[in-house]
Amino acid sequence: MASAIEVPAKGRAPADRPSFVKARGDMPDALRMALGGACILAFWNHAPLADLSDKSILETSTAGSWQTQVIFLVLGFAMAAALRQLGIEKLRPLLTWPLMTLSGWMGLTLLTSVDPLLSIRRILLFVIVTMIAAGIPVVMRTVRQFALTLAVTAMIIIVASYLAVVFLPQLAIHSADFDLLNEPEHEGLWRGIFAHKNEAGGAMALMILTGLFVASALSRVWGITIVLLAAVFLAATNSKSVTALLPFIVLAPSLCSFVRNRWLRAAILIGPTTAVSLFSLGSVFLPSIRDGLAGILPDTSFTGRTEIWEFAASHILERPLFGWGFGAFWGTERTKFGTSDPFNWVTKTSQAHNTYLDACLLIGVPGLLMVLAAFVVAPLRDLQRIAPAGRIDPMTLYFVRLWLLALTGGSFESVLFTPSSSICCMFMLAIFGLRYRASYRTVPG
Repeated sequence: MASAIEVPAKGRAPADRPSFVKARGDMPDALRMALGGACILAFWNHAPLADLSDKSILETSTAGSWQTQVIFLVLGFAMAAALRQLGIEKLRPLLTWPLMTLSGWMGLTLLTSVDPLLSIRRILLFVIVTMIAAGIPVVMRTVRQFALTLAVTAMIIIVASYLAVVFLPQLAIHSADFDLLNEPEHEGLWRGIFAHKNEAGGAMALMILTGLFVASALSRVWGITIVLLAAVFLAATNSKSVTALLPFIVLAPSLCSFVRNRWLRAAILIGPTTAVSLFSLGSVFLPSIRDGLAGILPDTSFTGRTEIWEFAASHILERPLFGWGFGAFWGTERTKFGTSDPFNWVTKTSQAHNTYLDACLLIGVPGLLMVLAAFVVAPLRDLQRIAPAGRIDPMTLYFVRLWLLALTGGSFESVLFTPSSSICCMFMLAIFGLRYRASYRTVPG
């Protein structure tokens, strides 16, 4: 009846938390893997082969995708049933003050939203995704089972993407002749079964991190195969940001295995991430940084992102305390027709292309501070509790890399409150996985 996170952490007697150890029932391994695999597959891609020649992509998107809603609703019910069977009390490690405070604040901002009904409708998907992410480590019986589930799912995504490029190039490769997003600079770039080359690039980065975990916890040959196939596809997407950040995301957590001091670990993980955020946003708001980058970078607009950041910052100042409301800003008439220039990047984007700006926009400046406490400070503390003596086990290393990918990539893409994003889903899985690991040892195999 065990799960991969059920065994109490070293140094804690089982009697300390008996309700966590006792499970109400068991699930067959095949059912555990099927549910976990289906959830992870939906996390990585739940709307394959998007048609960019469809005129509906140019319209406002307040209704959301019925396909996405149905998929996650079904998976949410299935995960809820599994958690009830295995013991809902196993989620108790997630009841921390940072997470509960952030949840309460987000609930409050629903009432102050400029469109409360839209915010409630959109946050429901986020809540379902969060619940599924919290349940996956509980459902997986062992680390090896978790790695096997990830390996099979990753191969499905990668092989499907390559097959789409070969047999359905009009749906898998960007084309100036068919794409209505008016992005001729993306001509010929691969997107596979994903809606955009940036989305494909982020997903392939996840595949690379997953392959490294599989190589450590399951099979070196299988893991390396996943890494190589994903790396080739990532190169074909020409996703510059994630490609540039990936070496740091892979190496920094590994370096922490040789460091015991918590402050030095924090500096290794968060220092470069903070610097990236400072230079990216500083190019808009600090003339000295903008002038310095002009002599280094060929494109100081970060592919048009500076226009979006300026637009976002001006609207943060209008509602700094509670924000505009979850999901009540981007993808609405306010942004689709928010500028007099129809070719401005603002009219085409569905996000601020910066996680931290988006947090301020959606839930206000206080909300951003709570986000930093729950999603930056708390995971660092959990990491120190899991591996205070140095070496970091493969599962924890995987979670830290997923966490770091979202934090670092958050300087250029909004992933935190975008439940349809693969990086957002895996970020939540990483946050909860670290929290579980800080409370329990894993069952290796």
